[in-house]
This record gives sequence, structure tokens and C-alpha cells, in this order.
Amino acid sequence: MHSKNLSVFCLDDQQLVCSVCRDSETHRDHAFKPVGEAEQDFKKELQDSLKPLRSKLKLVRQVKGNCHQMAEHIIVQTESTVRRIKEEFKKLHQFLEEEEEARMVALRAEEEEKSRVMKEKIGALSKEISALSDTIRAAEKELRAEDVLFLQNYKAAVKRVQQQPLPSDPQPVPGALIDVARHLGNLSFSVWNKMKEMVSYTPVILDPNTAHPDLSLSDDLTSAGHRERGQQLPDNPERIDHFIAVVGSEGFNSGSHSWEVEVGDNTAFVLGVLTESIQRKGFTWPGLWRLMFCNGEYKVLSPTDTGTDVSVMKNPKRIRVCLDWDGGQLSFYDPDTDTHIHTFAQTFTDRMFPYMSTWSKVPLKIVAMKVAVTVEEHS
Repeated sequence: MHSKNLSVFCLDDQQLVCSVCRDSETHRDHAFKPVGEAEQDFKKELQDSLKPLRSKLKLVRQVKGNCHQMAEHIIVQTESTVRRIKEEFKKLHQFLEEEEEARMVALRAEEEEKSRVMKEKIGALSKEISALSDTIRAAEKELRAEDVLFLQNYKAAVKRVQQQPLPSDPQPVPGALIDVARHLGNLSFSVWNKMKEMVSYTPVILDPNTAHPDLSLSDDLTSAGHRERGQQLPDNPERIDHFIAVVGSEGFNSGSHSWEVEVGDNTAFVLGVLTESIQRKGFTWPGLWRLMFCNGEYKVLSPTDTGTDVSVMKNPKRIRVCLDWDGGQLSFYDPDTDTHIHTFAQTFTDRMFPYMSTWSKVPLKIVAMKVAVTVEEHS
């Protein structure tokens, strides 16, 4: 409008103006800043305004990247789980095929044995029939002879008949038929009962989605050991990222539960329980009750106890963890010597998950329980 350079910035009207406008009545008593200074100020303001957006963008990108990683891991998990399922069913199929073959062999063996007995019995009876038939035919031939000839041969014919030994009365063979009931009776139950020898039940199954990347789990999810280099795993909310630990797949909010852990020669481990509501990221002490073995010493720790020494006469090879949720007790025992190690007295209000941690290569293993089959009679 005035053919002048826009040299200043009116802070009141938030607009660029020239020297003529600055001195006009329109901008009387307004505050001004040089263009360069105003530029720096407003650039800083804009930069400051962008910081939350940039932080949010960074976070969203991280979450997106983690989602991509989770999507890829889902495929890996599925393929691995399919492989393990097939392996387990292959074992079951093999067992059933071998059991079927064994029962077929037993049936064929019984068939062969009883057929042989029947064949021998039939052969012996055939010989007796043949001998008796020959004697009878000879006597009947004499009976058809003329009177003179019959009388001439009578004594010899009677002697032959009387000399023919009479076999004892043939008796039916007991148990000659196939014992069908033995082969078919309760067949599925018998196979199922025998199958317990090849199957096991573990009271605690470890959840791989909670395992620290530096922890290696067995294929059957019953043991865990420290690995040198952590695997690349998604940072899902359930995963523990501070302690090298893992929790069980099932939590308890009532009743009494126990499980045994084979520690063997492991020199650095923690066993206990973790509350469901505790944040899995960072320190989990506020929701953790545990027994720790490290540097040759045992300690118990809880949200209210940062470490109390526990006297153990002999390092156990197995440790039994007993959770009485209703009674408010968490106890540890040496099952081989039935020695009590320690008991926490605590009123539990949250679901509690079995917890184990180790930074030793010697794995910790949940001990499988014995499987038994019983039949109850109903009155």
C-alpha cells in the first residue's frame, strides 16, 4: 500500500507492517518487533508446539513397528505351534498304531494256537473214525455173506470186532473259541489307561508371551534357562522386560495349589508368585513374593521386605511351592527331605501367577505329576 518494505511486526495485530504503517494512527501505542527477531520468536514457539506432536509421532511409529513385529511373530508362533502339535499327535498316532498292531498280533496268535488245537483234535477224531469205520464195514460185509460162509468166518469176525479198541467218549474242547471279550471288552478304556504311561501332566505351564527375551523355554513350556543372546521378541504388555523371568499361563484367585520345580545345580534363581494387576514393565517388586538363591545364599523377598536371609542346611534339588490363596500363605519346601524352608503370611486379594526367574544356564523345570486312572463303582 505504501510501497515500503515490511520491516517490522505488530505484536498487537499480529501482522507485518512498514515504517509508514508503524507511525500511523492505526498502530498507535502498539508493540513492534523487527522482522528477524519476531521470526526467531515465533519459530521457537512453533518448534515448541511441535514437540508434543513429534513425541506422539515417535510413539505411534514405535507402536506401529511393534505391531508389525507382533504380526510377524504371530506367524512364527503359529508355525511353531503347528509343528509342535503335529509332533505330539504323531507320537499319539504312533502309540495307537503300535497298540493296534500289538492287539492284532495277540489275536492272530490266539487264532493260530486255537486253530492248531482244533486241527489236531479233528485229525485224532478222523483217525478214530477211520479205524471204527473199517471194522464196522468188515463186520457188515460178513453179515451179508451166505449162511455157510458166515458161519465159517463168524469166530474170526467176532474176534476182530472185540479186539477193536473203543476210544473214550470224545469231549468238546473247553475254551476252544476266540476270547472275543478279552480282545474287545473295554477296548478304548484299556488303551486309554495304558496311554497314561506315555503322557504327563504338569501343574504349571509357562507362558512364552511373558518370558524375558534372555530366557529360553522348552518346547513343552515346562522349563526355562538363561540364554547368552536374547531373541527378538515383541514388546507386548504381558512380557517381563526387567527381570529375566517368566510367569505361568494360569493364575489362581482361590483354593490351594502346589507345584515342584527341579532346580538341580542352578546357582541363581527366583521362585514365587506375581500378582495379575502389577505392571510387567520395569520393577515388579510391589507385586512379587519370592524365594531367591544367589551367591550360595537363600533370601526371601516381598513387597514389604527387601531381603531376609533364610537358613537352609542342604541345597535342595527340587523345591515345592505351595500357594494357599484362601488361607493367605505362600510356602516353600524341600520335597525330598520334607523340610520347610519359609512361609509368607499374606492376605491375597488379586489373582496370583506362578513366577520363576534365572540367570543361570542350568534350566529350571516344572516337575510333572503322576497320572492315575481309577474306576468308581456306583451303588
